[in-house]
Amino acid sequence: MQTLYNKLKHYSIQDAIAFEEADRQFIALKNLWANIDYNPKKYYLALIIANALICYQLSGKWEDYWEEFSEYFSSLSPFGGKMSGGQIGGFLSEFIKLSKWNRRFVETKIKRLEKLRPFLKCFIDREEYYYENMIELRDDLAEVMNQNKVAKTIVFAVKMFSYGARNVFGKIVYFPSEICVPVDSRLTNIFEKYRENYTDINKFYFDLSQKLGIPELHLDAIIWNNSDL
Repeated sequence: MQTLYNKLKHYSIQDAIAFEEADRQFIALKNLWANIDYNPKKYYLALIIANALICYQLSGKWEDYWEEFSEYFSSLSPFGGKMSGGQIGGFLSEFIKLSKWNRRFVETKIKRLEKLRPFLKCFIDREEYYYENMIELRDDLAEVMNQNKVAKTIVFAVKMFSYGARNVFGKIVYFPSEICVPVDSRLTNIFEKYRENYTDINKFYFDLSQKLGIPELHLDAIIWNNSDL
């Protein structure tokens, strides 16, 4: 780990925020926020969370998919009174049936959206509370989806929710240090390269984040912007 730490120690949490806000996924959500009309703004963050939970086994890059998502829901504006909290799953179900980049396991993903419905009823109108209490958001999502708190889709949903919440509330709330990084193939390869005596990948990234003083979900952006690791 020491070698990896030495390569990253000059970065700060402000660097991480800058990387995040240059992320094509962040920009896609920012564009969606700018393009939807007034009424659907109420469901913007719920829509993001629901989409994040079906964002796996894609047919292309995640950035391409989130841009497609943004363009699709921007193009539906103005759809005003058509959307309600209970209809978010239905709107997303129709979207992924047409999606170029989310074509695998469509029926399974539609079932996941149905599973999420009870949570969304409680989530809407409590968005700012969840933004300021993202550990609770993670825990509630893990419970309703019957997944582990470190599951990739769960922590990724928190990350994307935060991206969207910055647009809604005009402020940055830092990720809690207790929320782990969403482990993907690149992070796994980096772990294998620098692991030394570590056997647990989550422990490895937790210790690295603690040593750097940067929460794991913010550290994720720094690692992704260092292609030579």
